Amino acid sequence: MIANLSLRIKLTLGYALVFAVTVVLGGAGVYFAAERALGASLDATLQETASVARASIERVDGQTAFTPDLNPNADLSIELLRPDGQVIARAGNASEGTRTQFPVTPGLGTEDARRVLTLPVEGLVLRVSRSTEALSGFLETLAKLLLIGSVFMIAAACAAGYWLADRALRPVDAVVRTADAIARRGDYAERVLQAPGNDEMARLTRTVNSMLDGLSHTIEREKNFARTAAHELRTPLTVLRGRLDLTLKRPREAAEYERALLGMRGRVEALQDLTEGLLALARSEAPVALQPVDLAAVAVGASEVFEDTAHAQGKRLALEIEPTEVHAEPDGVARALGNLLENALKYGDGDVIWIRTAARELSVESLGPGPARDDWPRLLLPFERGAGVQSVEGSGLGLALVSALARRWHAQLIPEWTATTFQVHLRFPAT
Repeated sequence: MIANLSLRIKLTLGYALVFAVTVVLGGAGVYFAAERALGASLDATLQETASVARASIERVDGQTAFTPDLNPNADLSIELLRPDGQVIARAGNASEGTRTQFPVTPGLGTEDARRVLTLPVEGLVLRVSRSTEALSGFLETLAKLLLIGSVFMIAAACAAGYWLADRALRPVDAVVRTADAIARRGDYAERVLQAPGNDEMARLTRTVNSMLDGLSHTIEREKNFARTAAHELRTPLTVLRGRLDLTLKRPREAAEYERALLGMRGRVEALQDLTEGLLALARSEAPVALQPVDLAAVAVGASEVFEDTAHAQGKRLALEIEPTEVHAEPDGVARALGNLLENALKYGDGDVIWIRTAARELSVESLGPGPARDDWPRLLLPFERGAGVQSVEGSGLGLALVSALARRWHAQLIPEWTATTFQVHLRFPAT
């Protein structure tokens, strides 16, 4: 049942319960403290009266009595008794004292709504008593006042608690309404009204708006990526379908079929490369698992992998490496370096490509002007290619993937143009 209540009601009930327990404990403390204080005051009065009465005992003609100047308050009763309980002298409210025969027991006690002090005096017993009706009446009135006051305070606390809970949860309601509207309409441009100040609600609304900004950016990026990927895949598939139709249009010799199949195999390999690049780019959004990576070892491994490719193009790879370790993903670093080397082999001039490692940095250098400076930000997007290189085989995913991987590792992808060379630096953060 409680689980079905609103958060406002739960907060109000919780606050009211804590406040009620506090008020009840406080009221009980006040009541018992007052009872103890008044009881102690009554006992002190009886002790003082007993001291005065003891000093007022006299013997006249063999008879023991109180002196005439002993004049206690009207609500006090003083009696002098023999050990067997027979009263031999009285003072004060005699009628109250004779109403009930009290046990002749030394010390303080309460019986029949009277507080009694009994003391042995010269072989006799001195008994001083006082009615507790006034004390009981006062405590009863105090208990009623505490009870009524507690009820009003708890009611006021419930109202105040609900008002505070409602006021505190209004930004949460706004967040819920906005999230519901976004889910129903799919409008990721809508934002939550920013709560003023710098309290928890203000931080909540700022965080939610920041999350919505990131979500909107991610969704738009994925939409653009999907549209571009579909376009890029449609063109080679259309060409491949056309070649198949043309090949099957009429009977051919086996040699012609073989040439056609070899041509289509190249198209299939290009499609495979494009698909693998798309998958790698998609995986760059997965959770990061960093581990130590030796950049020098990665550079040596990449040079061995691309040695034959460079030789086939009349180029060679040169290494300038220093031992350096970073926190990244080994396979990702190898793929990033491979993409940079592929670009250098395709678009670089000269016959030497340099691979360098330094303190937390991996770089590739090739001769030639490199891409235009103004084109660099665009080239970091998927399927974007530089001006004048459309005839060169490629998918336009290489630099985009390197940029995405660099973001995963909080690294920097830095281009550098010199008078005769173009360099790309992958600079990792300090660990």
